[in-house]
Amino acid sequence: MEIRKAKTQGFCFGVAITVKKAEEAIGERNDVTTLGHVVHNPQIVESLSSRGLRNASSVDEVDSGALFVRAHGLPVSVFQKAEEKGLEVIDATCPMVTKIHVQAERLKDEGYKIIVVGDPNHPEVRGTLSHVPGAWCIETVEDVAKLPRGSRVGVVVQSTYSRDRFTDIVKALTEKYYEVRAVNTICTDTNNRQNEALRLAKEVEVMVVVGGKTSANTKHLVELAETHGARSYHIEGPDELRAEWFDGVSIAGLMSGASTPGWLVDQVTARMEELGRRYA
Repeated sequence: MEIRKAKTQGFCFGVAITVKKAEEAIGERNDVTTLGHVVHNPQIVESLSSRGLRNASSVDEVDSGALFVRAHGLPVSVFQKAEEKGLEVIDATCPMVTKIHVQAERLKDEGYKIIVVGDPNHPEVRGTLSHVPGAWCIETVEDVAKLPRGSRVGVVVQSTYSRDRFTDIVKALTEKYYEVRAVNTICTDTNNRQNEALRLAKEVEVMVVVGGKTSANTKHLVELAETHGARSYHIEGPDELRAEWFDGVSIAGLMSGASTPGWLVDQVTARMEELGRRYA
């Protein structure tokens, strides 16, 4: 069985920066706490936890030490509360997420009603909404019909959102509003991986996508591959692979989400090669 791997694998640059900062922080001190998982990858989360990174559900639970801000960022109110409590803030927000905050604030300053496209329950989106109070949040093209009437809307999008879905939403917004100023804030890495998913899906019979089950960008890769012809499986590690997936398969594809370390992709590759030999 031939295995065709996507060109873009391993951490995106934003996750790489965040993980490095987390490792440096826990290497220098023993009082570092994060709110929620640093990145959406169980192996990395477990590794950091085993080396001393604490996890809390709220800043109210952190009375001293350093508050580590994960790749997705945090709401403005959390930063304010951390400052009030005298916590040292280690800000490892992904630069692409910070860019969304800046773009949304700029559009609001220019008089646009802000629309944030993305999962309203995702930590990145919650953080973005905190920068532009009163903004509307929509997740699907069907949500456009539910929005109030208006004249000028400014649009930003979750960094890991589906490009095709965003295009459809912007089109629907232009049919509803007099003026639409849309800024495509889907990050370059996400865009590259989605392009790879489309390309590989046409070449392979089966696609394996490695990444955390809560990772939005990984889920979108699976959806893209499935809708463009490849039977797809979303796994977090090599132990989840099943031999029957590759029965009669000549060409299999392999991709990873933006929070998936390269060494994990290598482990999955080795296991796929082992299972593939059974049907050689």
